[in-house]
Amino acid sequence: MTNDLLDRKLERSFNRLDADGSGEIDATDIIALGSRLLTALAEPSDSPKADAVMKGIVNFWQDLFTELDIDRDGKVTPEEYKVGMTRLYGQGGAAYDRSFRPMMQAILTVVDTDGDGRISPEEFHKAQEAFDTELSPADAEALFRRIDANGDGTLTVDELLDAVRDYYTGTDEDAPGNLFFGEL
Repeated sequence: MTNDLLDRKLERSFNRLDADGSGEIDATDIIALGSRLLTALAEPSDSPKADAVMKGIVNFWQDLFTELDIDRDGKVTPEEYKVGMTRLYGQGGAAYDRSFRPMMQAILTVVDTDGDGRISPEEFHKAQEAFDTELSPADAEALFRRIDANGDGTLTVDELLDAVRDYYTGTDEDAPGNLFFGEL
């Protein structure tokens, strides 16, 4: 079961994944997401980093798609997305770690443009732009500070995963991850 906050977050994330605005998510939308990320971060599409990102996103989608596409029509509707995401990630368990961690690690390789193993505020904002969020630079910086659990001025994969977990599973109105795709 979901609550209003979680419903709003799932609707927002569905709309960000539905790249073509068709009202359904399919493989084309997921590939478009990866392409937007690579373009926003000026990563050549034929680089090893780009290959890792696209493989991570495709593997994430295949794993998720198997669970969400209830009627097996090759597309995920908003209702399938909401029900499936709630079922899979509602408790933030093994399915979450199996599908999100590898994808986030793959994304980190390209978002981390200077290769230091951490995400700077500037790198974070560029990645947010790729996901077509409605965050201004000031809002992105504020979100970054909220996600930066240890306050060291950079984000790790674990800090990002905690924020994503908040977004997809949390019902706390004040959780940092709630603003991942902009104000709700």
